This record gives sequence, structure tokens and C-alpha cells, in this order.
Amino acid sequence: MTQRPVNIHHRYHAHIYFGPGTVEQARALANRAGELFKVSVGRVHEREVGPHPRWSCQLSFDSAEFDRLIPWLESERKGLDVFVHGLTGDDLADHTTHASWLGEPAELKLEMFRR
Repeated sequence: MTQRPVNIHHRYHAHIYFGPGTVEQARALANRAGELFKVSVGRVHEREVGPHPRWSCQLSFDSAEFDRLIPWLESERKGLDVFVHGLTGDDLADHTTHASWLGEPAELKLEMFRR
């Protein structure tokens, strides 16, 4: 069973995953989140970046926004998958133990954290 996001950390990232056919949908979702919430909206990466196996856009936020943002993302993602993780300073744990999903999970490229 996929772990659902729980507000137990001070800082978070949410990565909106998309592909060529949903890039504008993802861009609109990220921009709207930036308008409605205290989040920092990162670049829309139309390529794989870091451990992410799909194109993505990062939202950075804190625990004060979590309880408003996560339910909104769940209701507004319209089929897009969103990877949510805490920021503890341990990249491997953040992308595994402290990770959860809205939508279907994807297998991350974790080798970069195991070096």
C-alpha cells in the first residue's frame, strides 16, 4: 500500500510528475499552487533530473502549509502523480523512508544517494 503524506517534518518538497502530453497541465498546477500557498515553485524540467524518473516540477514548502497544500494537490492533480518527501538532511531517507505519493508511485533512481 502506498504511504500517504503525513505532516511530521519541518520542510518538504512535492514533485509534480508529468510527460510531454501533460506539461501544460503540470505547469498550471504548479503556478496555481504558487499563487494560493506559501510555496516556492521550481523550474519545470522537461527532462529527468536527479533521482526523478520522469519530468517534474518541484514545490518547496514548510509544515505550516502542508495541511492546506496536500489536500489541495490531491484534489487538483487531475491524474498527475505527485511525490512528496520531508527534508531532513539525509537525502536517501528523504527519498525513501520520508517519502509518500499522491497517485501512482514511481521507482526513483536512488543510486546517486548511495555513493
